Amino acid sequence: MKKYNRSLIAAIAMLGIVLPATAQEVHLSLSEALTMAKAKNKAMQVQLLEEKVSKMETLESRSDLLPTLSAQGSYAHYFERQVIFMPGAFVGDENTPVVDVAVGGKNAVNGYLAFQQPLLSESARRQVKTATLGEAFQAQETRAFRARLTAEVTTTYLRALLLSESLKLNQQSLERNVRSLEDSQSLLSQGKGLKVDTLRSFIAVENLRSSISYLQNQYETTLLHLARIIGLESAETIVLIDNLEIDEGIMIFGSTAAGEAEIAANRPDLQQIRLRVEIGESMMSQTKAQKLPTITMMGAYQLQAQSFDLSFSRWPGTSFLGIQAYVPIFSGNKINSRLGKASVMLQQSELALQDLSQKAAIEVQSHENDLREGLRRLEIHDNTVEAAKVNFAMVNERFQSGLSSRLELTDAELALTESRMNQLQAFYKVRIAKLEYDQALGLLSE
Repeated sequence: MKKYNRSLIAAIAMLGIVLPATAQEVHLSLSEALTMAKAKNKAMQVQLLEEKVSKMETLESRSDLLPTLSAQGSYAHYFERQVIFMPGAFVGDENTPVVDVAVGGKNAVNGYLAFQQPLLSESARRQVKTATLGEAFQAQETRAFRARLTAEVTTTYLRALLLSESLKLNQQSLERNVRSLEDSQSLLSQGKGLKVDTLRSFIAVENLRSSISYLQNQYETTLLHLARIIGLESAETIVLIDNLEIDEGIMIFGSTAAGEAEIAANRPDLQQIRLRVEIGESMMSQTKAQKLPTITMMGAYQLQAQSFDLSFSRWPGTSFLGIQAYVPIFSGNKINSRLGKASVMLQQSELALQDLSQKAAIEVQSHENDLREGLRRLEIHDNTVEAAKVNFAMVNERFQSGLSSRLELTDAELALTESRMNQLQAFYKVRIAKLEYDQALGLLSE
């Protein structure tokens, strides 16, 4: 019995050691999160496979211009021999106009080797160009998806940082307000304080607890979303190691007024629309080529043998090499209808390209203005935080000396917390503005 108890205690101890290990912590920076997302994000993997499909389609279209070689063979056993029909005079039967004559053996073997090589197929050649443009379109779609993924991961990571820092500030504020509540209760019990001060401190503490509970839930939800998009296992807990501080590159980014050509070269969505225009032009050219003749060289080699008893002693061969021409004359207006459809789609793509080009230039200027405004607001909030710190220190010193009321100290503490929260929000908005600015310039797709 004692041995059993010792075994049970040992098992419980081992369980206590193993269980915490199931929640493995992953210390993660923003750059590491971006690298993991590009490697493990499921939607990204789907897009990469889609790009491979487009490459296979290009290879498939090129195969229409390459030679084809096929072979086939057959064996047949005839229970009744084959017959041919011929005039009766050929077999000495002058009275019968047509007679059937049994020919060949009951066992027949046939081997056939066929060869074809397109010599002139303008439609197939232009189809290769269309497929190549489609492959380039998918490559740009991968770049566009990578940019969207980078923006989503960065935004989620920065939001998690904002929530984490907000939690810390609220926790610090809660600790100060709890001490304030304890002091108010102590003074009230001694008859030296007012009940209204105690109620005010109690309300502040409860409001902070409610805010902390909400922020904690939002923080955990944001981390779950971050883990999903970067491909982390559900059993792994993320620990953020970056902060919301901005680097000098944002502070002194200056004016980077990019030209339309540079923006068009960097932004994958503009490249996609441009490729869509080229694809439309290529499809029209390909459709027109369907009215042109095609010329194909073809050849074959055939071996045949027949016998009654499977002893195939002779294998006569037949071979030929020739050229086949195909000239479309009338296809029921099908080609003309395809041309009309392709023309309309081309017009749509051209208008979309003009519209998106104008929007891109406006987006760049708009996000640059947002970034500059964010930096100005951040400077204001930095000064406000410094002023709130000085104010809180002065009021606290006066309170300790009995020259200030608890209400003034609470107001100073609230002003300090709010100024720090505003500063955090300003850091976050500047980082997001820089992200959107880079995305507008097409710098997130690499």
